Amino acid sequence: MGLMKKIGNKIEKVVDILLEEENENYDKGVEFEKYVVGLFNDKYFAIHDWTRDLSDKRKGIRVESDSNPDLTIRYKPTDEKFAIECKFRSNLYKNKLCWTTYGKLKQYNVFAQENAIPTFIVIGFHGEPHNPERMFCIPLKEVKYPELYPSVFEKFERNPDRRFFWKNGILK
Repeated sequence: MGLMKKIGNKIEKVVDILLEEENENYDKGVEFEKYVVGLFNDKYFAIHDWTRDLSDKRKGIRVESDSNPDLTIRYKPTDEKFAIECKFRSNLYKNKLCWTTYGKLKQYNVFAQENAIPTFIVIGFHGEPHNPERMFCIPLKEVKYPELYPSVFEKFERNPDRRFFWKNGILK
């Protein structure tokens, strides 16, 4: 077997491993989004939008709305809307919670400004996406970096089994 063919086979294996990991992370993300949605009482809340993640990086297809936060929720009693970006993480990396990139953080801020709605980062931590051990609900305006130290995110800890409620522009 020629050297180029061996290199090609190795590259294919690495790409397959990376794509498999990306698919696994995508599946965990969707599972966590469903968990978060289940914490909203449909008597008070309606899902206004749920980002579909239809972009396909391999084919160069980009859907602009895929850059928006995962969920836009409407609080029925007042018709107020707010957005949520859901993230599930199993552990910290170098003692920080790495939840996004600078580019995506900027996109979330642009979305919040252009739509004039409060935006929150809901993070499930440890456990499983359908049953996180810990959960944080962080107002986007409090997030300055794509990596957060525990001293920042722990201020926003909430019981992961408790339903969400909305009061005075704050999601808890």
